[in-house]
Amino acid sequence: MRRTFTAITRRFWIVLLLGLGLIPVAGCSQLPEDSYATYAQALQSGGFANGRLPAVIPDTATNIRAVRAEDSNQIWVSFDFPLEAVESFAALCSPVSFDEVDMPDSGPRWWNTQALKDPWNAFYVCGDPTSLGFLALLGSGEQAYYWSYR
Repeated sequence: MRRTFTAITRRFWIVLLLGLGLIPVAGCSQLPEDSYATYAQALQSGGFANGRLPAVIPDTATNIRAVRAEDSNQIWVSFDFPLEAVESFAALCSPVSFDEVDMPDSGPRWWNTQALKDPWNAFYVCGDPTSLGFLALLGSGEQAYYWSYR
């Protein structure tokens, strides 16, 4: 009898933990995603005007992906950019250390939390207190992640 109880208890905890671990992933993956090949395409479709995209994205950005949780106004954005566009971030953002960054707990299925923890990344805080966001320029190349908890 004891052996059966232990097996049932173990199975219960495994199922419970797996179920809880999938909740954030399932929640984010069901949010509508916007994808744009270029900045011009995002601009033309109204992505910036409707607030789904932050102003920090340079006009040379490509491969733009964005997800916004309408209920919480959280936003997750990734985009590629040429290295010469790094200077454009200085107008809207201030450099910060990794310790000053408020990392998101979760994100869309393509959100790379591990890449954000790389010490070679450059981190910025962008906007004002009412629309504060964070920007990470990945040290591995010409890719950026932006997130905000408006």
